Amino acid sequence: MSDLESPPAPAGKRGDTRLRLMQAAERLFGERGLHAVTLKEINAAAGQRNESALHYHFGSKQRLVQAILDHRVAAIDAVRAARVEALVAARGTQDLKAVIRVTFEPLTELLDTEEGIRFVRFAAQVLNDPDFDLPTVALKSGFQGISRANALIVAALGDLVPEVAVQRQRLMIEMVLTSLALWTRRADAMTNEPARRFFVESLFDGVAGALQAPVSEETLAALRAASRN
Repeated sequence: MSDLESPPAPAGKRGDTRLRLMQAAERLFGERGLHAVTLKEINAAAGQRNESALHYHFGSKQRLVQAILDHRVAAIDAVRAARVEALVAARGTQDLKAVIRVTFEPLTELLDTEEGIRFVRFAAQVLNDPDFDLPTVALKSGFQGISRANALIVAALGDLVPEVAVQRQRLMIEMVLTSLALWTRRADAMTNEPARRFFVESLFDGVAGALQAPVSEETLAALRAASRN
């Protein structure tokens, strides 16, 4: 009987192995990118002598990436959902920056821990990988917090042409994830709280400005041309 066909380990041990593989992959992917890391390297970093461990638990690199996203985003979105509900209860949904804050602060608050920084770097690598369309995945994920927050943002965009609204939603996600990943390169990323607060507030201002910017005639002309193709 091969290692892959060996009897299943007890549930607790299987869960521990799966988590260690996810943590090792998240770190390596965040440091080097998804395609620069081999499954063998992930197994080794997770302390797995059985080279079939990763395939047994996930089946493929793509499913491993999706498992990491599901694991992390579920916890982050639970925080987001609670804050969106609190904002709705306080009747603060007309304030676009307040909506942006409850949408993204559960991410920006990760910047003061090594674990949080590891996820931010990983998410930015997924964003830049051609095999994944992270903005679309996020917007269609079905997570309650993301869905409610996005509905508030769409409402705030008012009468924007639908194609422009979608483009700006994608830009919003790309701006935030890329900016957060760049921030983590700072030597004082986890310790300089005043600088981080300034960075975060400026980022939220920039996202709000990008979402609310007037649509130029050049953009509308380009959209009409693209629609004809």
